[in-house]
Amino acid sequence: MALLLLITVGVTAGWFASIIARTEAVGDIMWQIATALVASIAVGLFLNSGTVLGGLSLIALGSACLAAIAALIAYHAIAARKTDGADI
Repeated sequence: MALLLLITVGVTAGWFASIIARTEAVGDIMWQIATALVASIAVGLFLNSGTVLGGLSLIALGSACLAAIAALIAYHAIAARKTDGADI
């Protein structure tokens, strides 16, 4: 049950981010969903003591949401830096 909730949190956060950022390219939408999904699963399972099939604690769920948001903010900061045209 915990894994299902973490997947739902990650996918929903990535999808909302694509709506808020008004992303239209399918590849960019998938990257946002994947970024939020990986962040929410990693943090959620870490704080839930690695329990996948059991229940999910409220602290792990909240932290998974915050991790997904933080990962998406970092993703958009990196994506904006790439589109600025600055060559390093």
